[in-house]
Amino acid sequence: MDWDINVEAVSKVLQDTSTAATPFDALAKDYGTKLQTVADGLNYSSFTVVAAALGEYATHWSPTLEAAAKQIGASLTGAQNAVKAYMEGQNEMALNAQRAAGRGEIPQVPGVNRGANRAV
Repeated sequence: MDWDINVEAVSKVLQDTSTAATPFDALAKDYGTKLQTVADGLNYSSFTVVAAALGEYATHWSPTLEAAAKQIGASLTGAQNAVKAYMEGQNEMALNAQRAAGRGEIPQVPGVNRGANRAV
């Protein structure tokens, strides 16, 4: 495969995307806690239905938000690894990194045991 990658432009896009995704990552991590805080503040005798709806909402959407945040990280890491491999002239490694990012695989950092390497 023959690529012509503007490494500087790709690096800028990756940095901008990472910056834009930072608040989303924080939301995914404390989503349940924030909803619980809202539910705790409700007067349960008056808002029982609202509190129950918040609980169901959190239960339904929390896994989706967490998976989306992990997928964003996997995509950014995969793109960064592909560009790095390209810069080092390793076209096959770049292609493998690109395919892994498309599958949502989070590359393992050498020397770090993070468990599963799937974003979803």
